[in-house]
Amino acid sequence: MDLQTIPALEHELTELVYAAILGETPWQSFLDRLNGILPAGASTLFFHDPGAKSGVVSLAAGIGEKEIGDYAAYYAPLNPWMQKVSETPLGVGIVGERIVPRDQFRNSEYYSDFLRPTGYETAVGITLFRDHGCSFLLSTLTSRDDPDTNQAAADLMTRLAPHLRRAFQYYRTGPLREATARFGASLLESQADGVIVLGEGRSVKALSRRAGSMLADGRVVGTTALGTIRIRDDAADAILRQMLRRDYEGERVRTMRIGRHSLALVRAELDEVSAYFAGPTVLLLIDPAQGYQGSGDPGWLAAHFRLSPAETRVAASIVSGRSLTDIAERAGLSRETVRAQLKAVYAKTGVNSQAALVRLAIARVPPD
Repeated sequence: MDLQTIPALEHELTELVYAAILGETPWQSFLDRLNGILPAGASTLFFHDPGAKSGVVSLAAGIGEKEIGDYAAYYAPLNPWMQKVSETPLGVGIVGERIVPRDQFRNSEYYSDFLRPTGYETAVGITLFRDHGCSFLLSTLTSRDDPDTNQAAADLMTRLAPHLRRAFQYYRTGPLREATARFGASLLESQADGVIVLGEGRSVKALSRRAGSMLADGRVVGTTALGTIRIRDDAADAILRQMLRRDYEGERVRTMRIGRHSLALVRAELDEVSAYFAGPTVLLLIDPAQGYQGSGDPGWLAAHFRLSPAETRVAASIVSGRSLTDIAERAGLSRETVRAQLKAVYAKTGVNSQAALVRLAIARVPPD
């Protein structure tokens, strides 16, 4: 896995998670893409029941039906990692050696008779959810024992965990008929997240109890005199306005951090008739997080990365939430020219998407 591609991978995988939740693409697409980040990988969504000493793979990529059957029939209770999975923190990606020392692991029957013959050496995994003693996990077996690469994959899983946990909230609530309700109501009972379902004009369609408290507090999100929602960070609020436009054609998932909170904006993809009558719908998810302080600052981008005047103009416009078409019309340029300028900004700043550029302007911390 090329460490430089991790931000793009994270964005792509996050989009696939929400597309799967919304029924727009199969979960297999997410698992197949995840499986491609480590050499000779085998990725699985599975659960382990320590009481019954059993484990079952629900969905897999890169591993055959025989191996899946052998695991469930015999090797699940012998898996040294699963014998200690209840001790691992929820939502934190971990490399196998952090659970069981490598020398001890290599002496196990599970390694000698199951993993080694198929070419696997270790795994990266994460416990996403626990219920009635069972652990629900995402894991990728790999042939490469490279601590740095494997830890990078584990860190990526950690960042994907909040999105994957929302899948549990959604499916356990059950499918809903109306598109807008299906998009948000399944998450509204969450005690951990602030969840607001927004419609055209930033009107509130639904919100969780936690989001109601956040609105009353007013530090991250608040209401205007007209009763519409406003994000307290100007750059983030501009992105929200942009995503609620009917002609929006940008990224479906935009993430950012504001102070100690992380935000995700997810735009629903509706069929043409639903979009016509219901208008755009955006899900605003607010999680408490240890973040960095700051607001979007294109001036910092220009000074730190030595952007040209044209590059500064396009960067400032993206941070303020304008589309490429809007930028081109305001500047009297073709869309292709503006796109070329934006690519030059990407090259200088080391990012590869508009969302990443906005996050960089907010964070004011150059990418590694």
